[in-house]
Amino acid sequence: MRKLDPWLLLAALAISVGSYLAQGSTAKALATPGFANRQIVWLAVGGVLILLFAFTDYRVLARLSPFLYVASIGVLAAMFVIAPVRAGTHRWLLFGSFTVQPSDFARIATILAVAALAGEHRNDLLDLRTVARLAAMVGVPALLVLLQPDLGTAVTFGPILLAALWLGGLPWRAWVGLALASLVVVACAWFWVLRPYQQERILTFVDPDRAPYSSGYQQRQSKIAVGSGEVTGKGLQSGTQSQLRFLPAQYTDFIFAVWAEETGFVGSALLLAAYALMVYRVFVIALSARDRVGAIFAGCAGAVLGTQILVNVGMVTGLAPTTGITLPLLSYGGSSVVATCIVLGILQSIWRLRYANI
Repeated sequence: MRKLDPWLLLAALAISVGSYLAQGSTAKALATPGFANRQIVWLAVGGVLILLFAFTDYRVLARLSPFLYVASIGVLAAMFVIAPVRAGTHRWLLFGSFTVQPSDFARIATILAVAALAGEHRNDLLDLRTVARLAAMVGVPALLVLLQPDLGTAVTFGPILLAALWLGGLPWRAWVGLALASLVVVACAWFWVLRPYQQERILTFVDPDRAPYSSGYQQRQSKIAVGSGEVTGKGLQSGTQSQLRFLPAQYTDFIFAVWAEETGFVGSALLLAAYALMVYRVFVIALSARDRVGAIFAGCAGAVLGTQILVNVGMVTGLAPTTGITLPLLSYGGSSVVATCIVLGILQSIWRLRYANI
């Protein structure tokens, strides 16, 4: 255990405690104690997985990444056939009373595959062929997830490519071309990929008064909850916005609003400090890695975690449009918790083996 990064473990533990307390509040509001109970079970399973993957050689996982990646693409493609339609999407597989969201695990396989590919490139700058392969490797699963449709999860694939290109050594002229290409992709997505309700969410973000009781309702109630928490909060299980059910999706996408209302600025600052410590340690691990595969995996993982945190908190506080991105470890969901813990375990493996002979 002394070979592991204690600060990363401490950050994950602090967030997990906050998750259980926050989910306890939503369980009371929704009269469904199963939320809190299941969350603590998933967090316990996640803790075991962190240790399991921490003592697994990440280089072995990197060598297996082509098979894991192909398998994940196969599952994502099959989702349109084998996954039942829930809330108008093909996101989840049903196993009795449990649901699994394969896209969370496909993201891990993608990070591993990207790290393995970029890690093989020994030159200072990436060549065009490698850039194209990396873009395709990230673009295929992102497109399949987007078509489910799941815009929020699809967005989290973007930081994988950007981090890999940055760490791999993309020439600055290529960044200009990438930026222009991104504008074209965004324009095409607006007209031909995004559904009307997704477009409405973005328009409502630009103009908050556009639809305060429809597409803008969630964010409006969320900002009320965050603001009403003031300095010290209203107390656990005492938030009016959550307990009176004004706040939708309070146990998943908007769980931070519940936490902010009940613990106030103080509790929110402590939670964000734990997240900041987690992301900081991830990038320390990236800098400490003994090989390019470990460094690129850690860099990509840190970029994804950082994006999830920034976008979710921005969404809750009205600084970003509603996209359906969950908050790592805090939001309810077995797939999200387990996938995050697997990533943390692989990061611990990179840290543990930083002095190993390559």
